[in-house]
Amino acid sequence: MKALKIDKNFERRIEKRHASSEEIFFATPRRLYEGQLKDYGRNGLFIKSKKILPVGEMITVVDPHPDGGNIKRKGQILWRNKEGFGVELCRRRKAGDHNIIRLEKRIINNRS
Repeated sequence: MKALKIDKNFERRIEKRHASSEEIFFATPRRLYEGQLKDYGRNGLFIKSKKILPVGEMITVVDPHPDGGNIKRKGQILWRNKEGFGVELCRRRKAGDHNIIRLEKRIINNRS
C-alpha cells in the first residue's frame, strides 16, 4: 500500500485567517498566561507564547477590550510548534453571541 502525497501548501481552513500582533491572555484552570495573537479566524487562532501547552489542553482565551471589558472564548489546542500553538475555538450554542465577530472588527479597525 502506497502512502498518499500531501501537498504542504494545501489550506485546510474553511474560514479566512487575519494577521495580528496583539497582546492576548489565555488561561488553564490553574494559571493565567500572556502571549501574542499571530493570526485568527472565526473558528481558531494561533498564539505565540513562551509557554507551550500540551495538545488537547482546554484553555480560555481572554482578549482585553478597549472599553474595559474582556472577550472570553474557550478553545482546545490542536497543534503546537516552537513558536506557539494553534487553538480551535469552541462553538457557542446561544443565539446572539457575537464575541468573535466583535474581536475581528476591533482588530481590523485597529489596523486602520
